[in-house]
Amino acid sequence: MLRQLIPATAFYVAFFALSLVVLFAYSFWTQVRYDVVPGFTLDNYLHSLGSPLITAVVFRTVVIGFVTAAITVPIAYVLAFVMRFVFTTRGRLLLDIVLISMFSGYLVRIYAWRTILGRNGVLNAALLELGVISEPITFLIYSNWATLITLVGLLIPLSLLPIYASMSNVSREHMEVARDLGSRSLTLHRTILLPMVLPGISVAFALSFLLAAGDFVVPTMVGGTQGVMVGNLVNDWFKGVAQDWPLGSALVFILLALVVVLLAGTNRALRAVSRL
Repeated sequence: MLRQLIPATAFYVAFFALSLVVLFAYSFWTQVRYDVVPGFTLDNYLHSLGSPLITAVVFRTVVIGFVTAAITVPIAYVLAFVMRFVFTTRGRLLLDIVLISMFSGYLVRIYAWRTILGRNGVLNAALLELGVISEPITFLIYSNWATLITLVGLLIPLSLLPIYASMSNVSREHMEVARDLGSRSLTLHRTILLPMVLPGISVAFALSFLLAAGDFVVPTMVGGTQGVMVGNLVNDWFKGVAQDWPLGSALVFILLALVVVLLAGTNRALRAVSRL
């Protein structure tokens, strides 16, 4: 058993753990012009925490990431429940459709959402045709709303998979017995189904939160100038004109620490709700 884990462990250590260690070391170094000087200093962390611009971007990133996960996971939960317990004979077909939707390129799906949310996009055209609005809605594109909507649309299929996998381990007979014993809909979900699929929900929430908070392509393409997130700053500091690898590394670990704390708190809250 241990020998079978060696390839996966070696890959994880070489391409993830080791990279984090190097990045963590960089966060304590200094940038002198275009050269990175080894050493030990907390200036990068102090500068990031003391800068109003950076703290505002970090706050926006955490909020958008958390709200994205908070919207994505319930939608994925409902879809997984429908696929597993409502459309019992077509659930696998619906799952295949979800998987097929993930085969399209990441950028293609972002451009699709730009087409939907744009001033002359599909959504505005439909609302104008129905007479719901008299002029195109402009706040849906190049704004935090556009970033949030696009991230939710992109992450629902990814969040659905771990929740559906957890629900696959729950038998339909188990649900029928709970109903026969008097469990109503909300009580059934809160006391029976939620505790049993909590691992999948936790994975889905963490996945959505991490991917949303770390994304820099979506804010660039649909967020506009007001939708800058931490990923955009890190990308600029590592690849842009204002190169500062130590500062970018420090910002990565500040965001990582905040995300870990929020994920831990969310998991505790979910466990508490499931025990009520």
